[in-house]
Amino acid sequence: MKSRRTRQLAAVYDVVAAAHDHPTAEDVCDRVRRQVPRISLGTVYRNLQKLVAQQQLRAVHLADRPTRYDGMLAAHDHFLCERCGSVADLQQTMPSPMDSSRLLESGYEVRAHALTFYGVCPTCRRAEEKPLGRARRTRSEEPATASATRSGRP
Repeated sequence: MKSRRTRQLAAVYDVVAAAHDHPTAEDVCDRVRRQVPRISLGTVYRNLQKLVAQQQLRAVHLADRPTRYDGMLAAHDHFLCERCGSVADLQQTMPSPMDSSRLLESGYEVRAHALTFYGVCPTCRRAEEKPLGRARRTRSEEPATASATRSGRP
């Protein structure tokens, strides 16, 4: 049975294929609605699942976070920033942490693997390293209860 290529399916594919931020289904829906205003979130989910099943897109599962979608099908890994939630593609320059031949010898069929690094991205690290300037409070910014608390009265 041949699958139909609908306008909604094409729009969902185009949005994810053009994205570099690994959007969630909700993000995809918001972006597709610019082209197809009446598309439902359910339709977006169904089309994402269809595109993943057809191996035209990749589903990226990251810990306890919502599934993200990736248009890059070439082998690569990911980095998830635990501060801002951004996901970055990483080139696979190192060998797989586990040799899949051992799994094959044990009777497993390996079709793919996913490696995700978790930490803090360079942008968030730079923001953490910046010294915070101490702003002086004006008298009007003082908490109203501060003087009453210091004097011991409620």
